[in-house]
Amino acid sequence: MTETILDALPGGLALAIDTDPPATFRAGLGQAINAFHGRTVPHAAERFALALRAPDGTLLAGLSGVLSWGWLFVEAVWVDDALRGQGAGRRLMARAEAHALAAGCHSAWLDTFQAEGFYLALGYERFGVLEGYPGGQHRVFLRKRLG
Repeated sequence: MTETILDALPGGLALAIDTDPPATFRAGLGQAINAFHGRTVPHAAERFALALRAPDGTLLAGLSGVLSWGWLFVEAVWVDDALRGQGAGRRLMARAEAHALAAGCHSAWLDTFQAEGFYLALGYERFGVLEGYPGGQHRVFLRKRLG
């Protein structure tokens, strides 16, 4: 942990930057945000993952998602190069959407900077873009009504 004090504030408070924050910091921050949401806009989130594995257990494709406020957020999707173009990604997305629909979700959203065409072919539509993020590319935000 490389924490550097940036500002000393009244009451002994200190604003610091940590260029290598531990996972416990993100977890604690997330818990504090969820507690705040619980007091203002009731919040319940269900994380889930889908994994496509070889017989030896090697991960060949996967998806992680979050169900919250009636939406599926597709956090990450990955397919091994050897399986691309063979339907593994489509199958992951279809299973994630079916899981979300069964849990009462009405829509899904995600962001990508390399696979917009893939998601558009699955019925997603663009609702926003960050140009030049990452450099030379665009981060695209997409959504889809489920059911």
